[in-house]
Amino acid sequence: MIKDIIKVRMKTLSGSKKKIDSKTNIQTSGAKLAIEGGVPLRKSWLQYSRQTIDDSDIASVTHVLKSDFLTRGPATEAFEIAVANLAEMPYAVAFSSATAALHAVMAMIGVRPGVKVVTSPITFAATGNSVLYCQGEVEFQDIESETMNLDPRTLKNLDQVKAVVPVDFAGNPCDYDLFKTLQKKHSFRLISDAAHSLGATYKGKPAGSFSDITVYSFHPVKSITTGEGGMVVLRDREEADFLRVFRSHGICKTNTPGFYRQEFLGFNYNITDIQCALGLSQLKRLKTFVAQRTEIAEQYNEFFSSFESVSIPVETKNCRSAWHLYPLRLNLEKLNCDRDRFLTALQAENIGANVHYIPVYWHPYYMNLGFTRGLCPRAEVEYEREISLPIFPGMKAQDIRDVCQGVKKVLEAYSL
Repeated sequence: MIKDIIKVRMKTLSGSKKKIDSKTNIQTSGAKLAIEGGVPLRKSWLQYSRQTIDDSDIASVTHVLKSDFLTRGPATEAFEIAVANLAEMPYAVAFSSATAALHAVMAMIGVRPGVKVVTSPITFAATGNSVLYCQGEVEFQDIESETMNLDPRTLKNLDQVKAVVPVDFAGNPCDYDLFKTLQKKHSFRLISDAAHSLGATYKGKPAGSFSDITVYSFHPVKSITTGEGGMVVLRDREEADFLRVFRSHGICKTNTPGFYRQEFLGFNYNITDIQCALGLSQLKRLKTFVAQRTEIAEQYNEFFSSFESVSIPVETKNCRSAWHLYPLRLNLEKLNCDRDRFLTALQAENIGANVHYIPVYWHPYYMNLGFTRGLCPRAEVEYEREISLPIFPGMKAQDIRDVCQGVKKVLEAYSL
């Protein structure tokens, strides 16, 4: 099912397949930046990402609203089965968010005081937070400069690590063969934070099928959405059973009518059938969504590849990204501004570029725990030159053109 995702090509992205030429088609030379009092390139704000909802989604949700179950019902089970099949994994357990899912996984594998988990610093804070929720020790190790994924070639001190959690940054899968080799040597649990990469492939197979456990996100800016929501896909039935109890207060049902018992302290992390109905509907268009994101990324790649002052994203060998993000990197040595100034100037043109991510250990909370800058030098360098350009299925041809024009305008203004 998933092998042909990137081969799907939409015949219409409102005409967006038309080539955008970096030298002749877009005229920005001499234009005064909006940040300096010029006229903004766009009249309205273009966000970096958003959900795409159609009538079939609304109908699916409405059907559940008229049904007997709004939560913990058949739509949740159907969504779990559909995602498990997509990921080519035997079991799936849905949660109220990917953060809740990560927390549940850490509890399940036995993270507790003194237990270490390694992950990337270039991720949303939830990845590290999930370890701390269980009072474990999170250890950030450095990334590959090209992909911004956790670098398996430089991981160290793994013999005492409970788990390694690579993050498929921007939707681009990690090199799972290398992680699996390390796992065989050091016997840690391999847990994929695939919040960005539903619909991505590694060697022609779903990216989430290579780890022991994979966690997906269905936030509105992801490949598909349930509003808020997450999913764990995994191989072990007993672990799946634990996750289902964990998300329901730690309470188990019994065969005695009206009687149940709490086995441990769990949480109310249930997702609703309303959300899962939306997810089921969205899942039918996953191939289309990923193909549209890929189409936009390819246009950006073609346009920006001729600029010496930026570097386009690099996909892992034998991978197909889901293109959750388009992380353009500034070659700051060729510009007379830093990334923050560049981003501010681009946003003043009403291009809603963003940054992903501040290294987690730079956050004040983590600094208060004793983390310091300089811990992961490559991550810090790449963070300081990364900007995420708008990319989402609902973008029109003019939106894509505006992004290219806006970046070119700011590059021309700040180029040395």
